[in-house]
Amino acid sequence: MSARRMSAREARANFGDLLGLVYYTKEAVIIEKKGRPFAVVVSPQDYEALQKEQERAWSVVDQVRERNADKDPDEVLTDVTTEVETVRQKLYEEKQAPKRRR
Repeated sequence: MSARRMSAREARANFGDLLGLVYYTKEAVIIEKKGRPFAVVVSPQDYEALQKEQERAWSVVDQVRERNADKDPDEVLTDVTTEVETVRQKLYEEKQAPKRRR
């Protein structure tokens, strides 16, 4: 999703144009204050798509919770932590391998 950037002052001064730009081009506009992203204006279609994606993501989380309702949370945390550390170590080793070949 590409996005234009606009200062809050410019957005305020040209609000009608901003709304038209977003609505008709479907292009998101990032509103900045002091050069930092402050808000994003998106089309209704993009907003709906974001909402649906968020609902799908939470649905997956709920399914995982249901399937693991009988598990001990401390044991799950230990297992997840172990797996995360294993992946991190593997990624670190892969990153170091090219340096060793020099």
